[in-house]
Amino acid sequence: MTQQATLGTNLTGMAAVPERGEAMLAGMDEFPPSSVGSAHDIAMVRITYAKEAEPLGSVPTPAGMKNKAKTAMKAVMGEQPTLFMDKLGERLAFERAGTRLYEALVSKHDAFGSFSGGPSKADLEDILQEEHNHFAMLWSTIEQLGGDPTAVTPSADIQATMGHGVAKVIVDPRTTLLQSLEAILVAELADNACWETLIALAEQAGEANLVKQFERALATEQNHLAKVHTWLAAGQGRTTNGKNGRRRAR
Repeated sequence: MTQQATLGTNLTGMAAVPERGEAMLAGMDEFPPSSVGSAHDIAMVRITYAKEAEPLGSVPTPAGMKNKAKTAMKAVMGEQPTLFMDKLGERLAFERAGTRLYEALVSKHDAFGSFSGGPSKADLEDILQEEHNHFAMLWSTIEQLGGDPTAVTPSADIQATMGHGVAKVIVDPRTTLLQSLEAILVAELADNACWETLIALAEQAGEANLVKQFERALATEQNHLAKVHTWLAAGQGRTTNGKNGRRRAR
């Protein structure tokens, strides 16, 4: 399978069969909506459900808090204790998912091979291992703070839902390695931004050791992002001349 899009018989647009498109438009007059409604009406239904809904989830109470060290207590009982633990759970879930995404990219590489300037199998496996290392570090951190790393926090739940689309693109047997890299770019951009958030929360909690660990993780993720940008540029036949492969503003 070629990495580039190819010309073919694409029948999704109306221009492919204009007379049928006209017939479809005529059918809208012949068969109007069965009920009166508008975007405003839909919004009102959403608002009603939102007001009645329960929270998406909760952060479990840390186990054995009385027996934890003072530094752990400070992190758990700081200004925003539930937010910090929630975001730790988010990153844990995201790094676990990231490991799975790169496993799928390795499979895509095995199926189609790479392209000029694209990643080698070893490149993808190296990132896979680094994602797993981040997962292990976060698991240990949550345990040290008295949390439960097996719990799905609200932010972890949200990230899982948002990540479904990325995973579906990569595991789709019809997508190429290049198309799958476009999907992983979405995950890497989010990953970088969320590590920055976690670093800020760790600083507020006074956890200097965690800040250093998270900053190292962010540096690694920035490297991942730069590599994906470079691979995409090579696959698309374009050059890059800015940070993380982005064009500099003129």
